[in-house]
Amino acid sequence: MMRANLHLTDYDAAGQPDADDLGSHSSTLSSVLTQELEGAATATGLTCEEILLAALGRAIQRTIGDGFVAVDVARHENASYPVALACVGPDRMPATDMLASVHHSLAALSARRMMRPVPEDPGADPMSDVLFAYGVPMAQPARFGHVLEVHAHVAGTELALEWWYDTRSFEPYTVEELAEQFPYAMIELTSEAAPPILAEPELVAAY
Repeated sequence: MMRANLHLTDYDAAGQPDADDLGSHSSTLSSVLTQELEGAATATGLTCEEILLAALGRAIQRTIGDGFVAVDVARHENASYPVALACVGPDRMPATDMLASVHHSLAALSARRMMRPVPEDPGADPMSDVLFAYGVPMAQPARFGHVLEVHAHVAGTELALEWWYDTRSFEPYTVEELAEQFPYAMIELTSEAAPPILAEPELVAAY
């Protein structure tokens, strides 16, 4: 697995964010795009979570730049998979390979039982910069010390996303741009991917 090497934030902030340091931005995928997401999951044999996680990587690339970012992928049992998420464009990793990379990263960690508990102490240092949670609505951030939390869940016919971020580390417009690029990234991946997705992805050149 590649190491995280992308400087994600606009600024470096000392210590973990307090409640007063957190900002939020809400966005949605329209019902049409949500149906496209679900259809793409069926066609590729992937989960919606895997497609959305890959879209997050592509959105980060579009907004911030190329590299790898450490992400904790949350689970219902208060545990997470730590993965290095590729944040690269189609010239470095085509859509099929990017989706396959996410799938195999999660599958490999699950098979090796490398899930780790999410710390209950908000002051505990997370191993990752980002927390990604799919499926469970949350009115408040998890507050495990990540500088960015992305929570996604289906609300009616649309996919709702909540972007919680450390305001000491990000300008609001950076997070707004991430949210704006996210649906475009998802469309790019689902429209360009060619099944079967689950073949082993090619290695990306090291940075």
